[in-house]
Amino acid sequence: MQRLKSGYEVTFIVPESRRHEGKRIVDLVTDTAEAHGITRMTWRRDVEGVGEDGRMHAAHFFELADQPVELIYALGEEAAERFIDAIEATGAPVFCLCRPVHFGQLNEHNG
Repeated sequence: MQRLKSGYEVTFIVPESRRHEGKRIVDLVTDTAEAHGITRMTWRRDVEGVGEDGRMHAAHFFELADQPVELIYALGEEAAERFIDAIEATGAPVFCLCRPVHFGQLNEHNG
């Protein structure tokens, strides 16, 4: 697996509408990533989830604001550590999952 890098999948999970100091946390995370030169990520909207407080967060027909969102990044060890530290320094309440992975671009994309 030498063609792939070793690192971490860093996933932040938060209800889409949750705010910290007036800013949506999903925007805070993506802005922090950009500030650290992290350009590749996946944004996944989930149907429902249960938070640490035991409260259900879900997307409903009339109200999508409480929909859980996953922001997923594949990073080298040092970049993952710096990114998690930067998010933690904001004081924003966000769940973080970090697991070891092998990752990399296979077959160059030309266009």
